[in-house]
Amino acid sequence: MPDSSTDSSTWLIEGELLESTGSCHSRLRICSDSGTILERGDLDGTPDVVWPEGVIVCPGFIDIHVHCRDDPGGSQRHKEDYRSASEAAIHGGVVLLGDMPNNPDPPIDADSYRRKRQLADEKSLVDVVLYGLLASGGRPYRNDIPWKCYFGPSVGDIDSWGDSAVAEVLSPFSGRVVMFHAEDPAILATNTDRPPHEQRRPPEAEVVAIQTILTICKQLDIHPHIAHLSTADGLSVIEEARRCGQHVTTEVAPHHLCFDIENRHQFECGQWLQMNPPLRSATDRLALMQGLISGAIDCIATDHAPHSIAENDEGISGVPLLDTFGGFLCHLAREGVPWPVLIDRASTTPARLFGAFHDGVLGDLQPGTLASITVIDLREEWLVERNQIRSRAGWSPFEGIRFPGRVAETVIRGKRRDPATSNRIVTAQGTS
Repeated sequence: MPDSSTDSSTWLIEGELLESTGSCHSRLRICSDSGTILERGDLDGTPDVVWPEGVIVCPGFIDIHVHCRDDPGGSQRHKEDYRSASEAAIHGGVVLLGDMPNNPDPPIDADSYRRKRQLADEKSLVDVVLYGLLASGGRPYRNDIPWKCYFGPSVGDIDSWGDSAVAEVLSPFSGRVVMFHAEDPAILATNTDRPPHEQRRPPEAEVVAIQTILTICKQLDIHPHIAHLSTADGLSVIEEARRCGQHVTTEVAPHHLCFDIENRHQFECGQWLQMNPPLRSATDRLALMQGLISGAIDCIATDHAPHSIAENDEGISGVPLLDTFGGFLCHLAREGVPWPVLIDRASTTPARLFGAFHDGVLGDLQPGTLASITVIDLREEWLVERNQIRSRAGWSPFEGIRFPGRVAETVIRGKRRDPATSNRIVTAQGTS
């Protein structure tokens, strides 16, 4: 075997390696050409990077639910595009994005998917998985992507299928992974005139939608993934389906773990905390936190939904959360969620869910895995301020909050990036 310790394309990192299985102090030899971890252990050579005590080296974080807003038409690039979304991701320690398909020019067939795929490959600094959109009369035009079904209406001119037609729309997708926005449109329609936003999209809209989705998916042999779970009762429906043998996965967003209808106005940007599904009660929020800890909720996903500040002022739904992904995990750790659990929900399990949809292995720090790594510095607090935000949205729901740690470095396929600028970091050997 060639001696890789002197290869100019390799570099050596030393520090506290933290995975879902635990932590240890060790070294990794990384190849910047192949973008992989070559070796792990008590390795020979002088490390190019030594992270001190109080810094943790983690498998790169994966956000499976992001609205990058970019498409070939480009009409929403004032909100975000693949470059700005990837810069926000690097700031938050996220190495892989799952981009939603509710664009004005959506990926509904092989050609529209190809054009969007080319755009992401040209502009993004991080890996991107594109969801295909379920549309009337549509069929699965690829076998290596996840799919998104808007069971209820949200933001954008995308059809929703919370009626008798949904089974027909879903039937060609047997055996595939489909993510669902779960709100029942009939219930939403009966509440359209109720103020405020939270009452127009009541908890029962989510619960009834989940019940319907799981029934249909069981009949059609579809793997349902319930997006941005917001209610304790919705989680109970999912757990009951699992007890009956159905394979169901779900996620929770940072806003549903941190904010609720009772505490929202305690925060600097509380007036902009509107999203679909909306904030719920403190009881729901605490139940979701317990579900995250227990494993009933599979992963953390931001539902990063950037808009301009003017649009948020006008009452549009959606909040930007990529920049604060890593900092928010530090907050959850302070709230009592063990770090191995956080690594599982932010990296290991998302990597498993997305394993068939991208090349290379993520989710741990073992040899052969992609060298996409997040380094967290727990030695100093991070006060979130607007001028730090890399997303084109230009603000954060967490402004004024002090997180007990921050992302120190994000490594994308062996290439080191500065979270504050997204610039490449060069090692002493000239590799990165």
